[in-house]
Amino acid sequence: MPIEHKEKSDASSNAVSKILAFIRERRYQPSERLPSERDFADRFSTSRGAVREALATLEAMRVIERRPNSGIYLRHSEESSIEALVLHAESGLSFTRQEIANVFEVRRILEVQAVRLACVRRTPDDLRHLEDILNRTAKQISKKRSIAKEDEEFHLAVFAATKNDILLRVVKSFYEMSRQRRRVYFQDQGRGRQSYEEHLKIVAAIESRRVGQAEQKMDEHLSRTVEAWQALLGEPNSKND
Repeated sequence: MPIEHKEKSDASSNAVSKILAFIRERRYQPSERLPSERDFADRFSTSRGAVREALATLEAMRVIERRPNSGIYLRHSEESSIEALVLHAESGLSFTRQEIANVFEVRRILEVQAVRLACVRRTPDDLRHLEDILNRTAKQISKKRSIAKEDEEFHLAVFAATKNDILLRVVKSFYEMSRQRRRVYFQDQGRGRQSYEEHLKIVAAIESRRVGQAEQKMDEHLSRTVEAWQALLGEPNSKND
């Protein structure tokens, strides 16, 4: 990539991050009018071109809308794309506890369904891939290192075994959103070891095509993860609500 083009791209990405942070910090509400392109450029001491590109990105992801002869307005969050949530995470902005809970809920639904399909559709190559990830996970644990990367690879490999490209593409967004949180989560070596042991049981069920057992093991695995996050965030266990 030419240096000049990269600098323009970096300036646009930086403007996106600043606009998203500005919207959240000022607590703008849906349908509320935002500052103009010129106002954003002046506020962030950047070029109007960078702001224009940033606004075009946010408009494409349905975060904002530009109304002719009126201005720039914030759209309802439920109208924005999944990619907008990924962009939010990549910009270093935090999610609310409710947003994190919602992501876990969707992940749980998708992953239990995915492991069921994987049992039926997996190939020898899929099993070899899963075994390779498990072997690398074991090495990381033996060296007392984080398994955040291997954990992501494992779950995406299960989705790949479903042979449903759309399902895989959707869930990749959730893993991109949670990458930083999982780095924090797997700083605890005990969590890494427990996840590895649970992954072993999930793969065993997939290999033997025991659908019910695979669904149960995946559901238990994700339930434990949710409970651990609730403890980290200081939230009550939903079972006790």
